Amino acid sequence: MRFAVGENLRELPSAPPENEDAEQGPLLELLSAGDASEYCRNLAGYPVFSRILKEAGRYSQVELLPGCTLGTLVLPDRQYALQRSFSAVFYISGKRLLLAAPEESLPKLRELFLSEELKSSHTVFQLFFRFLEIQIREGALLLHNYEERLSTMEEAVTESFPREWEKNMNLCRRELLKLYACYQQMMDTCEILAGNDNRLFPEEYAGHFSRLASRVGRLYDQIQMLREYALQIREIYQSQMDLKQNDTMRMLTVVTTIFLPLSLLTGWYGMNFEHMPELRAPAAYFILIAICLALVLLEIWYFKKKGWL
Repeated sequence: MRFAVGENLRELPSAPPENEDAEQGPLLELLSAGDASEYCRNLAGYPVFSRILKEAGRYSQVELLPGCTLGTLVLPDRQYALQRSFSAVFYISGKRLLLAAPEESLPKLRELFLSEELKSSHTVFQLFFRFLEIQIREGALLLHNYEERLSTMEEAVTESFPREWEKNMNLCRRELLKLYACYQQMMDTCEILAGNDNRLFPEEYAGHFSRLASRVGRLYDQIQMLREYALQIREIYQSQMDLKQNDTMRMLTVVTTIFLPLSLLTGWYGMNFEHMPELRAPAAYFILIAICLALVLLEIWYFKKKGWL
């Protein structure tokens, strides 16, 4: 898919140009990752582009070359951060912005670039900056959702221990770890773009990317705070589990202690000696029952007095 960049994005015929100079005016191109390798052979810096294309989906990076800037964007999915990620290889020069993404992502990208916020961009630099800005803005909402999830899990810890609690906490911590790495890479990418060492972007965009890097840095700090929050909730959970286990062990100890004298009595009178005077006493059975009940009641009273029951 190819679009002319101007007052409004205008879709062009899908036939690819021979090279960049064949097109008049700024151009946006959306390609599948499979087509990009062949289609982009005439690009300046193609060897670097080809290498980045093979590494796409692993991490965000950026390369500054004479006359062009290229790199990879990797952003986790808002609903399934561990299972899915949006990844795209970008190439930007003075007249062209090219994005290579998986085939299934292209319709969503087309819809995004034709939205009111992006289609009015006048230059490829403005278009690229606004595209990054939207991705980072969605990150703030994503982290807000994580904060609410952690608050809910904290309430669950103090009230009860749901069966799925630990599974959900481990999933949340792994997703935050992935977001932590992604936004760290995004912050590095924005800082390199702000440096503008190859002087590709107009000077005003260096300041724009610097502010964007600051916003990503705040999201990065928020993720770190959420990771620490998750760790604190896990420690609360562990302390609650320890208390519950201590209560269980204390109850088992009390029950064992209560029945210990009774076990002694039954073991004592279970001996098969011929001359045991109590065996022939008419009231021996009832006397033994009374002694056992008295022992049990005395122990229960003592344990309650000590606060063990």
